[in-house]
Amino acid sequence: MKKFLLLTLIALSTTYSCIPDDSDSGGDPEGPITANIRFEVSTTRATEAVVTTTIDDATESEDVTDFPYSRNYANTEVEVGTFLRLTFLENGTYVVDDQGSNWTDYTAVLTIYVNNTPAQTELFTITEDDAGLRDVVFTFN
Repeated sequence: MKKFLLLTLIALSTTYSCIPDDSDSGGDPEGPITANIRFEVSTTRATEAVVTTTIDDATESEDVTDFPYSRNYANTEVEVGTFLRLTFLENGTYVVDDQGSNWTDYTAVLTIYVNNTPAQTELFTITEDDAGLRDVVFTFN
C-alpha cells in the first residue's frame, strides 16, 4: 500500500510540474487590470460647459452648470492601449452690449485619475477670445 501511495505521489508531482505556468502560455503577461477611473473638472469661476468623458469608444457628454464636476467609473476593466479622454467646452451665456460684455477670464483644471492617482492633468486659461475645446488624454501603457 505504501509503494502504491508513493508511486501515485511521484506520478502526480511529475504531471503537475509539466503543466506550463501563465508566463509560458504565450498570452499577455500584463493582462487586463481592474481600475477605478475618475474624471474631474474644476474652474475658478461659475460657468456652464459641455463636459465629455471617453473610455475607448464609449463617450458620455453632459451640460454642466455647477463646478467642480466629477464622473466615476468604478471597477473598470482596462488593457494596455485603453484610451481615456476628458474634454471641456465653455457654454455659458454672457451679456454683450455697447459697453462690452460681462465675460471674465478664468482657469479650468482637467484631471484624469486612475485608482485615486492623477494620471493626466492640465490647467487651461479660458478667455473670451479663446473659449474653444480643451482636453486631456491618457493611454494605458
